[in-house]
Amino acid sequence: MKTTLLLIYSIIYYATSVTSFCPSVHPQRPHSFTTTTTSQPIKSALHVVTEEDVIALVEEAEDLWAKAYEARKAANELSEKAEAIGKDAEVSTTDATEALKQSISLEKVADATNAQNLSLDLGNMLERAIKAQEEADEIEVKAEKALAASEAALEQHLIDFPENA
Repeated sequence: MKTTLLLIYSIIYYATSVTSFCPSVHPQRPHSFTTTTTSQPIKSALHVVTEEDVIALVEEAEDLWAKAYEARKAANELSEKAEAIGKDAEVSTTDATEALKQSISLEKVADATNAQNLSLDLGNMLERAIKAQEEADEIEVKAEKALAASEAALEQHLIDFPENA
């Protein structure tokens, strides 16, 4: 009991006093240091995590996960479109190559141009799909951080308000 009271008194004393080393301008000791102590209370902001704080963080995490899901879905759709264009480009390129081996005509050159355009479209679609995938990854990272923050806030809330546990 005596140890507990001493501990509490020490905590209160050290929390309300400031000790610092200040250079002294003393004529006989110009390069000495002295200790200065004040007993004035230090003003600090005490912030407890309320239920509203936790709910706000959970809702933010949920919103980010919803955005991440939508971004991932859009990236998958772009990837599927790229795959379809890729198959069309492959068939068109094979047909144009075989046709041009036999003879050259305006119709066969048009088919080759169409195959080339499909390949360009495929490249553009793949670029868009990769960009969408990267954006989805970034949103997921933010969502993971928001989830971790909400979990930490919940833990702190249960410490601040044990009656809510």
